[in-house]
Amino acid sequence: MNRAAEAQLIELLKLADESAVEYWFSTYHPKLLQFIKKNIENKQDAEELAQQTFLNCMKNLPLFLGGSSLWTWMVSIAKHEVADYYRKKYAKRAIQTSPLSQLVSIDAVDDAHEVSVKVVYVLKKMGGYSQELLLKKYVDQKSVQTIAEEVGKTVKAVESELFRARKEFRVLYDAED
Repeated sequence: MNRAAEAQLIELLKLADESAVEYWFSTYHPKLLQFIKKNIENKQDAEELAQQTFLNCMKNLPLFLGGSSLWTWMVSIAKHEVADYYRKKYAKRAIQTSPLSQLVSIDAVDDAHEVSVKVVYVLKKMGGYSQELLLKKYVDQKSVQTIAEEVGKTVKAVESELFRARKEFRVLYDAED
């Protein structure tokens, strides 16, 4: 599509012209879905992200100034959608599967990403050794025996240090509320 035709399409889209929206969708959807599928394994999730990308493009179309092609702009929005997808997916998995979630009191996880960010923030505030122990135990899922061997301490010593590290984590986490 040449620049003049694209500019005309964009103006019609901004006016919410139904035939322009249908043309835009039928023209760009297959390409956009193919792009997203390269980044998302689950076909249904990829389809939903393609739909979400189109919705976000429509919502933000008044802000599109035409500094790039319509396709380039759509791909940049799709990249944000893919990044958000993985951020949310990782955060939910981290909260649901990580025993670190047992260290915090979460009444209702409305925004798993927000909780995940808070967990990372609290871990960074902790002392280096305590942080290292918690990461080895709960993120790397190493046994206390393995951790003890790695740090050159007895199992009992590591269990005691993990107890203190979990307590420090809880205190710092609760203080962030």
